[in-house]
Amino acid sequence: MKKDVLIKMKDKQTVNGEVETMELITKGELEGDAEDYTLVFTERFDEEFECLTRLRVQNGQCVTMIRSGAYNSEMIIEHNKRHNCHYVTPYGEFLIGIFAKGVRSAYTKDGGTLHLHYTIDFYSGLAAENEMTVNFEPFSS
Repeated sequence: MKKDVLIKMKDKQTVNGEVETMELITKGELEGDAEDYTLVFTERFDEEFECLTRLRVQNGQCVTMIRSGAYNSEMIIEHNKRHNCHYVTPYGEFLIGIFAKGVRSAYTKDGGTLHLHYTIDFYSGLAAENEMTVNFEPFSS
């Protein structure tokens, strides 16, 4: 059963010692249970670029992030594992490596939190370290 939720996402990316943060508050949909759930929402990067983002959490340890629209990607973020992922932006296509240092998920009937800590590499060279926290709670329109 799908539920409307309010999603608050914070993303911190560190590249060469420089920290960039992004925050997003949006409405979305939640489907599933504490062990296996999916969040679907729209991300707007600026006036021109937006994408539909789907976060699927499995067993609280593996998250598949699928973006379609201006940015097309399927990133697998699995605790203590590295995955090669395809990432398409309006500026070009990349093959990136994702290594998850940490994946934590907490889900109750009142909402939940998903925390991801992972690195991104190009050709096995570290490009960025990311921390993303996604909070969600029931929302009625």
